[in-house]
Amino acid sequence: MKRILATLLTLAMLLSIAGAALAEDPRDLVYGLWWEIHYDSDDESWEAAEGATGKDIEIQQFEHVKEVEEKYNVKYHFENITYSGVQDSINNSILAGEPDCDVYMVELGWGVPAAMNGLATDLRDVLDPDDPLLKHEDNVLDFVNLPGGEVYLLKVVDAQSQVEATMPLAFNLQMLEEANLEDPRELAERGEWTWDKFIEYCQALTKDTNGDGVTDVYGYGAWPGDCLPYWYMSNGTNLAATDKENLSSPEMGETLKFLQDLWLNGLAYPVPDENGWDICRWLYRDKKVAFTTSAAWILDTNKDYLEEPNLDFDMVFVDYPVGPSGNAETNSMKIAAGSFWMIPAGVKDPKLVYDAFRAHWNWYNDDLELRDDPETLAWWYESTSNKLDLQEANFEEMQKMGERTMVDFINVVIDQLPILDFLKGNYTPAQLQEEYKQVVQDALDNIFK
Repeated sequence: MKRILATLLTLAMLLSIAGAALAEDPRDLVYGLWWEIHYDSDDESWEAAEGATGKDIEIQQFEHVKEVEEKYNVKYHFENITYSGVQDSINNSILAGEPDCDVYMVELGWGVPAAMNGLATDLRDVLDPDDPLLKHEDNVLDFVNLPGGEVYLLKVVDAQSQVEATMPLAFNLQMLEEANLEDPRELAERGEWTWDKFIEYCQALTKDTNGDGVTDVYGYGAWPGDCLPYWYMSNGTNLAATDKENLSSPEMGETLKFLQDLWLNGLAYPVPDENGWDICRWLYRDKKVAFTTSAAWILDTNKDYLEEPNLDFDMVFVDYPVGPSGNAETNSMKIAAGSFWMIPAGVKDPKLVYDAFRAHWNWYNDDLELRDDPETLAWWYESTSNKLDLQEANFEEMQKMGERTMVDFINVVIDQLPILDFLKGNYTPAQLQEEYKQVVQDALDNIFK
């Protein structure tokens, strides 16, 4: 008996030691990305990050990695498996029951279908019902609203995530001053910045400057695929924001007529042939348009204000004018875009994965002033102007747009709509709505069903 007891005690001790050893082994968490993100457990120093500048915030983000590792006993790794690689991994490894990654970076266009088809973890099944995330009250993460209330897709909450993917209406300040037109920002403050007022401005700004009978400066110019959602949002509506198409709505009809009139009446730069985005996005640089749909990254493409010589005029961001069915106080101003995050179905310990993921993004330890410090957002300011007052005003406009974000699956259907032909007058608004409403509905059915 004593020998048996001794054997059992020895066995128990060995099991205890083995269990402790296993407990000490950290869990590897892999994030599947299509672009580089710093910092993770593989970075040996903050200097190792591409473009590191040694700012206090960079050092704090690097040191925070160690805090997360110790708190959750994990090692997390950011793996750039490419844009198509993420999709392949989601479609293959999750279906096989063994996800390659613990968290995936996704785009809404294919992230939502994946989630709706059972490839994502519904965080309602993981988190406490009172968790701030589920009430849209978390300062670190938020989630995309889906028709069934599922909590599949996460978005990081910070100033940069608000301003990214915004495309404000921009105008050449000096052009408007030379035409003796009041600053549209002042009109917007008084509630007078409407579609009708915008047409008046475009009429005053569209000119034949050399007298040869050909218009060479237009009131407005933009790539239609860029600007369409901003114009229908300014009319208080959407195209594909739910599981039911909205192309056929009266509000969309108003928007389509407004845009077609703008182009057919010669107030907007003529619609180019297919792939004309590489012309339309930079019309403002040659002063061919007074107003355009722009973005910080568009102004950055040619370093308009970041490198000498700067442009000799100022581009100013302003609200889109309000349509007849819109409301300046409630209009959405940004289509949800950029990088979202999905915890795959079948992942091991989804609560641990979520907690460590959230903790990683909370590198500022709930200090929101530190999170949104302008030092971390310098590019967003400096890319839009070389004047401090305009930098701040343009940033505030982008931030306001980001605060009014709407989920709309326009990117899933935009290439199937003959927008260029429509703006050339080959369809009436009613014809476009009738002939293509089922196209939009079919695309939504593929997402939601």
